[in-house]
Amino acid sequence: METLMDVAWIATDPGSGDLASTETRSDVDGFMSRLQHLLGAGEGYTEVRRVEADYPLLTFSFRGDHAVMHLFESPDDCRLLVGDGVLPATTTVELPVLGGDCTFSGGFVSSVAKATEEIAAFIDGAPAKRLGEWVRL
Repeated sequence: METLMDVAWIATDPGSGDLASTETRSDVDGFMSRLQHLLGAGEGYTEVRRVEADYPLLTFSFRGDHAVMHLFESPDDCRLLVGDGVLPATTTVELPVLGGDCTFSGGFVSSVAKATEEIAAFIDGAPAKRLGEWVRL
């Protein structure tokens, strides 16, 4: 018997780039549909969590082929996912985050394809800490 999980999320609007002011609750397919629209727009920011708890919460920021992910285990515990080697650690990239763009070193940048796989694994039930190496900020 398959278990269907609901998630709660906010995301930028693919057309305007504005962040939604309220959280949406949907099944996984609803969230992945919005994520696919963002990917089609070429950049965006989203936060997602499972509905049964406020944490862990993942953020996914991307522009073009580059993405970063943050993990919030609690309001005071923020971690950044180590990149997948798509960029050298000495290279930087500007990506959209909550409140504007932020510069990230290549050591924390992943390909959009890899980051999309990781966020899909998380919302399918994988523990966030199993997605890769996280560095506490």
